[in-house]
Amino acid sequence: MIVKLNFDAGAMMKQIRVETLADLESVIADHGADVLYRGQNSHFGKPDSPSVVTSFDRKGCIPSEMLKWSRYAKNVLDVFLQEHSGSLGFTQALLQHYGWRSFYVDCSSDPTVGAWFASHKYTEKTVVETSEDYKERPVWLRKRMAHYSFEEGEGHLYLIDKEAASKVGVVDLAALSIEGTRCRTEAQRAWLIGPLRKASLPADCFRAHVIADRALFRDYAAQQGRTETETLFPPPSEDPILHALLGLPWREIKGVRDDKFTIPAFRRALDLPEYTESFVKIAWPQTAFYCGDTIAKKFQSIDGDPFGGIIVDVPDIVLFGSADLKNTPMCFPQVEALIQEHGTVAFEIDELIQHARVGHTTLYQKGIGVLLREADLFEVCELAVEHPGLDMTGAGFNKGWFYRRGTDGVWARENHKDECDCGSAEVHGAHISALHIAEAYLREPKAFSR
Repeated sequence: MIVKLNFDAGAMMKQIRVETLADLESVIADHGADVLYRGQNSHFGKPDSPSVVTSFDRKGCIPSEMLKWSRYAKNVLDVFLQEHSGSLGFTQALLQHYGWRSFYVDCSSDPTVGAWFASHKYTEKTVVETSEDYKERPVWLRKRMAHYSFEEGEGHLYLIDKEAASKVGVVDLAALSIEGTRCRTEAQRAWLIGPLRKASLPADCFRAHVIADRALFRDYAAQQGRTETETLFPPPSEDPILHALLGLPWREIKGVRDDKFTIPAFRRALDLPEYTESFVKIAWPQTAFYCGDTIAKKFQSIDGDPFGGIIVDVPDIVLFGSADLKNTPMCFPQVEALIQEHGTVAFEIDELIQHARVGHTTLYQKGIGVLLREADLFEVCELAVEHPGLDMTGAGFNKGWFYRRGTDGVWARENHKDECDCGSAEVHGAHISALHIAEAYLREPKAFSR
């Protein structure tokens, strides 16, 4: 039996209670194909006016974490789906679907996906595991283990008008698929609506609000094989994006280790929820457990540095942030002053950055370097370290691109026989972006401590 709870012919959204699978199937069929679906355990807002807001509005913003998530999401797109690496929508999609926050509301083009989320409740617990690095040295690993489970009660399925939503903005994430794999966005037939900032999804986007016993929604989803958490959250063995994010370095949790408790404890570089067991007794060398070592304290020199120059500790935003390359002249007087005095300057952050393209190695970015190659000719490159397990074993400069300073003080790209041959303007543009932020830090360091 279908019960329409809202009989106002002028109302934009109908509230409908269904009691059988046949009724639910009939309601979905009646609304046709131009519909998106969102399932929730609970209804928020007024009975006839749902309040559906973004995860940023629900949880707030942590700028430092946002920068890291955005940087890694973009890096994953650069490697696996390069044609979408410049898209805000696709970058936000990875944030939204793999464990962070975005300015978008997520939904699905598949009603069984919406029904599954309407009938399953999210739970999460923190676990601490004992593992070992590649030299069998013990480490503690803190993880967020998550799961969706069925729970008795009332569920809510929202039918969203695709045309009305397109006025806000919609992103079809079907393009986030990699041949021979099963990415999370693909498994969930995911779409995004937005961006929205401090606003609920407009009322005219909702066609219907279907209310039913969660068991009914569960059974409807099960008809399409959507029964377990892994059906919508594929494991890293099937999802290369998740595999890359879980392969990032571990970072020591400060304040845990002391004279009485000598085993270091770590968290993931991105503290994302995990839906699949990931215990490893002895990690491969490619798993880095970073304890905060610095190049200046570990090594007498950096490979590739002809001068033995200076290392400057800089905030993480230097590498995780983004400068406005189009509208900022390439002028670096503060950096040049250091180069004139020391020949080489390396800017080092207190993190290891792993690029997805070299995730199978023990190489990590630790900063950027600027080397004086001729009068007014500079090489801007990546400062990298070798870091198997708990050990930082080496540091060096990778090949970079070259820039000539003009008489007006502005740097311009200059082709050079010794330059990096990767051909990626994206990679080397990130080095210049970091250099702009480092220049700003040298000019006014106090502005970065706020």
